[in-house]
Amino acid sequence: MIIINGMELKANELTNGTILDPNNGKVYYCSISYDAASKNLKVRGSLDKKGWIGRSQTWIKEK
Repeated sequence: MIIINGMELKANELTNGTILDPNNGKVYYCSISYDAASKNLKVRGSLDKKGWIGRSQTWIKEK
């Protein structure tokens, strides 16, 4: 199962891709950026390509 697909690297951010919500099977537009200060990924899934309607999550590396 592919969760994240079609990402393009632009200005230190992955954009123009999609992300699958495995809980409901829906696919959303996606952008991902790296926060160097906290060493976490900022993942945004949205209904629109510009990212105005959606939600963000912080993905933390497990130690």
